[in-house]
Amino acid sequence: MPLPALLQVVLDAIPGAALIADVGHRVVYLNKCAEALLALPRTAGTGRRLPNTPGLAWLGPLLQNQTAFKGEQASIPGRPATVLVDATPLPPGGGPGKTLVIIRETPGTCETALRTEQLESLAGIGEIAAGAIHEIRNPLTSVSGFIQLMRARAIRQADQTTTDYCTLIAEEIGHINSILSDFLSLARSRKTEFTAVDIVQLVRDVQNLIYGEAILSGVTVAVRLPGEPLLIRGNGDKIKEVLINLARNAFQAMPEGGVLTISALAVGPAVRVDVADTGQGIAGHAMADIFKPFYTTKESGTGLGLAISRRIVEDHRGEITVSSEVGKGTVFALTFPRLPSDDTFAGMQ
Repeated sequence: MPLPALLQVVLDAIPGAALIADVGHRVVYLNKCAEALLALPRTAGTGRRLPNTPGLAWLGPLLQNQTAFKGEQASIPGRPATVLVDATPLPPGGGPGKTLVIIRETPGTCETALRTEQLESLAGIGEIAAGAIHEIRNPLTSVSGFIQLMRARAIRQADQTTTDYCTLIAEEIGHINSILSDFLSLARSRKTEFTAVDIVQLVRDVQNLIYGEAILSGVTVAVRLPGEPLLIRGNGDKIKEVLINLARNAFQAMPEGGVLTISALAVGPAVRVDVADTGQGIAGHAMADIFKPFYTTKESGTGLGLAISRRIVEDHRGEITVSSEVGKGTVFALTFPRLPSDDTFAGMQ
């Protein structure tokens, strides 16, 4: 007996894996989330007897007793996962003898799987970059050299059209080199010399470095800093790279001008740096993707800046998070373990 259409619509709207099994423990219906989580194609998944399905034998006792258990370690096909499971008998309208099963991964498991996927993606990019960039840059350098010669000749001959074309080609070669540099940043060894870094002084340095660009962008830069040093173990140049990248992203998010605020403060045993803008904000559907390599909403962006920034922060045993509201602005929060002010880093690498 087919399920009522309304029940199918409700099941597909559930933000989790949902399936219905009959008295013989065979799948009668499964929604899209269940298809993905349990690796059971909807076209072939129905009619399967769940306890006999590889990786799902643990569902047998649950279906037999029509009870619920929570937080059990269950083997989802393809990977281990901690899940929350509920099994409830359906009322007669849903079909006699049928059981509704809701399976949800715990938040920690979902986040771990997502981060693993992102790290594997970064590792793959690094391998490709390390092997290919040298071979790409060699001919690119030759092309760039000949373009410069052609441009110089065109200038001497007052050939403005050729001069403009050569200038455009040179700019595009520069853009390609910029992308290759981002690749290299992901491919390089992650071992970095760490020393005691004063975040307060570092933020002041970044304020000076972005001063001219802020004026050209019509952006006011404000800093909020304590009167005492905030020390972390790290590499000042790398952290500057992150803050400058976030600042430039903020400038681009405020095409009509606005305010960029960089603040630093001690939060218990940690140091937090906030980079906040009054720009366009980030749409909800993009929030989960902004740290993924190659994801960008810019016409000329490489989509690697935030991925690199996240890796640098994590190399410092820190964390980077983002909150945003469309039309009001975005805040990136960087958190690092704090050092005592008298830490000398004796013998530390």
